[in-house]
Amino acid sequence: MKRSFLVVFLLSSFLLNAHPPRSIDVSYDGAKAALSVKAWHNVDDPEHHFIKRIVVLLGDETIAEKTYERQQSNEFQEEIFSFSAKPLQKGDAVKVRAFCSLFGKKTVDLKWPE
Repeated sequence: MKRSFLVVFLLSSFLLNAHPPRSIDVSYDGAKAALSVKAWHNVDDPEHHFIKRIVVLLGDETIAEKTYERQQSNEFQEEIFSFSAKPLQKGDAVKVRAFCSLFGKKTVDLKWPE
């Protein structure tokens, strides 16, 4: 009984501290063919609880991805993806996903041009 209580307690403590990104700001600069992503994720310790990965999808295809070992600040992780080799086309529907290192993900959609 004590063991199961301890497991439940530890799991509850972990889940209370883990949370998905709050929001993601996305913008595309057509002249530079650059997609700016800012994943908002407030954490106390950006070396242990952080945005682990940001993925950019066009349809079901991953067109860009970046993995991180820590979050650049306590509030957010920011990245600029260059698509100069293959710029987004008018009407392209892009999904951006940001993954927490502990729990959860957030997805936003961007249709170019917006």
